[in-house]
Amino acid sequence: MLNIKTVRQFISWIILFLAGQLPAQDLVDWTTLADVKFEQVFSEELGISYDEATFGPFISLFEGKEVKVKGYMIPLDGLGVAYVLSRNPNATCFFCGGAGPETVVELELAPHAIGRYKLDDYRTFKGVLVFNKKNIDHLTYVLKNAEPL
Repeated sequence: MLNIKTVRQFISWIILFLAGQLPAQDLVDWTTLADVKFEQVFSEELGISYDEATFGPFISLFEGKEVKVKGYMIPLDGLGVAYVLSRNPNATCFFCGGAGPETVVELELAPHAIGRYKLDDYRTFKGVLVFNKKNIDHLTYVLKNAEPL
């Protein structure tokens, strides 16, 4: 069920979108990123089941747009190349059982932004928000050409 804040936010975005005023680098919050549903599907080709995403009307306004996202840094490798930005600190991240796949954004860092970021640093990144519906090698949301602010 939608709360009144979410409904007001959606109406505001629709008005801005229709007026062509949706600003570049708009801050996308975790409530907006939660506007996605998942359905278990089986891949005959891979021989496994995975969650296929269906994106809702709120978040769809931002697909392919340059946005900002704030969250906690979680490294995926020791080289400082692969990171996700999480709604929650590492101890409650989705792969630890505390939340879902909509609570993390894969960071595809711009070349000049590759470096070491500390675990659980709270950071803001900007980049182009890309949706991933089916590719099991990537997260649901990918921030391409991401750079810290």
